[in-house]
Amino acid sequence: MAYQLERFDENTPPLADATPIGERSMNKEEGKLIASQLMADVSELQALMIGAGTHRVLLVLQGIDASGKDGVVRFVVSQGDPLNVKVHPFKMPTPDELAHDFLWRVHAAVPPRGYMGIFNRSHYEDVVAAYVRGTITDTMRTQRFAHIRHFEELLHDDGTIIIKCFLHIDAAEQEARLLAREQALDTAWKLAAEDWRDRTLLPQYFDAYDHAMRETSRESAPWYVVPANRKWYRNLVIADLLHTHMSPYRQQWSDVLQTMQRDRIAAIQRVRAGMVQEQNP
Repeated sequence: MAYQLERFDENTPPLADATPIGERSMNKEEGKLIASQLMADVSELQALMIGAGTHRVLLVLQGIDASGKDGVVRFVVSQGDPLNVKVHPFKMPTPDELAHDFLWRVHAAVPPRGYMGIFNRSHYEDVVAAYVRGTITDTMRTQRFAHIRHFEELLHDDGTIIIKCFLHIDAAEQEARLLAREQALDTAWKLAAEDWRDRTLLPQYFDAYDHAMRETSRESAPWYVVPANRKWYRNLVIADLLHTHMSPYRQQWSDVLQTMQRDRIAAIQRVRAGMVQEQNP
């Protein structure tokens, strides 16, 4: 379908050329209905996954300021199964975190098997924002790309279904959202002078994200550019990505649960049989 995305890779056109709007023929009512249907099935898949305990989902959310990361978190938690979702927002590293390697705090935030984890920002801040702001060199960035690839390969081998999303909005939409934050008490806490300073560096940020995604997008840990100017369309794409990546495991998880069900029923039957013998010696 038109809203389904291909993985961002070395053959993808530049990020600066990507559409922040998405498929224009899709209307809001239809999109919201499809997203709701997809998330209903995702919720069922979450139940299978937590029971089987063989895999975890890690949804990584990146984007420029006001791109909608919090909105995606609210959508996934409200439309899916909130009981097995663990959300971790990454902020500026603490002194203790800075005293370790840059992936130390990230690995600790990876959810256990059976759970869906959402990273609101992530280790990619350490190769994008850090690079644009000049706190790491080209050499350090290249080294970190290699560390990230190996780290994500480790997670994949340990049963992690990795979905990395760049929420793509354009400069005009970002400005409108930042200005709107100033007018509402429930979003005023998000205000930061750095957001406006970073707006002067948007071309550098887009270039840095483009480079980071090309260096780290793999079949086992893919990157997707999610059109995010329209919030309902962004949610539709996120729902489809979760559904697409989780659905192939449905039978595997069901088989594990059927085996568990059979074994536990057999164990219960043995206990019941023993109780009957004790009552009727």
